[in-house]
Amino acid sequence: MNPVAAIVQMLWANEMVFLLVFARIAAFLVAIPLLGGGGTPPYIKGLLVLAFTFALFPVVETFFPSSISPPNKLDLWAFTFDLFSEFLLGLLMGFGVRSIFAAVELGAEVAGMQMGFGLANAFDPISNQQVSLMRQAHIVLVSLLFLAIDGHHVVLYALSKSFELVPIAGFSLNGRLIEQSIRIGSEMFILGMKIAAPVMIVLIVSQMAMGVMSRAVPQIQIFLVSFPLIIGIGLIVFGLSLNLSMSLMQSEMTGKLEAELSDVLMNVRHS
Repeated sequence: MNPVAAIVQMLWANEMVFLLVFARIAAFLVAIPLLGGGGTPPYIKGLLVLAFTFALFPVVETFFPSSISPPNKLDLWAFTFDLFSEFLLGLLMGFGVRSIFAAVELGAEVAGMQMGFGLANAFDPISNQQVSLMRQAHIVLVSLLFLAIDGHHVVLYALSKSFELVPIAGFSLNGRLIEQSIRIGSEMFILGMKIAAPVMIVLIVSQMAMGVMSRAVPQIQIFLVSFPLIIGIGLIVFGLSLNLSMSLMQSEMTGKLEAELSDVLMNVRHS
């Protein structure tokens, strides 16, 4: 049989399952960074969702549940619940990926505030809003690093693997998912503080030294000198610690990203 005709026949026989697959993939692609921001046109998102759905639908045929009713015997309330569950599962997986980017943004915001860049903003095409200069620099760096280490391959593999670990209509909320969400939030905060730590520590020591200097030599206008000095010291420390920050983010993306997504899927599947 012609492959195209086989796919059309499969869709005709399992259109309800196709909609559920579409809901999971759509929520996932909307929630992940790079594609989920306001900088990506809506029609591009829609085409990507359709493309991934058509690509994965024949692959996940093996994991189709027999509990999905055909259209002539469809329970509307049960199908609506399954559709919402698949959409929620896609959002949870997407937010698991986004947590790493959110940690980087948190660390950049803290470092930028310490350097005096709190009011200096730039336009971020990914989030389609004004963000601080340090946050914009970190977003560009972490996005390039994410693509350089094939993080998008890991994410797409996890999306296809999710249909094996959590079949269609196999979503279940439980206490383990709440515990994992709290743990991911705490790890996100710790990662953000690790990224901002070099700049924060050096600037705090520098400000203490300037305070001692202003007491020892009152003739120095330390208030006027401190602004460019703090910015210069912060930029130098940011450049020197860039290799350490990139190594830290790379270890998080390569080592924990796939594990976090697998844990999310294992915690929401029916036991």
